[in-house]
Amino acid sequence: MPKFRKSVPMSELREQMTDEQRQQHETTYQASRGGWFPTKNKPVPGTPKE
Repeated sequence: MPKFRKSVPMSELREQMTDEQRQQHETTYQASRGGWFPTKNKPVPGTPKE
């Protein structure tokens, strides 16, 4: 009888993601807001706004 696990480690899920997916789901810790929040795209100098 196979043994099933209740959860999958985050490190294992991270290994399966592409670099683009990792960037999309990246978070940073902000103590002033009290937790982890998605990072916002920072503007790159020289690129026009759309």
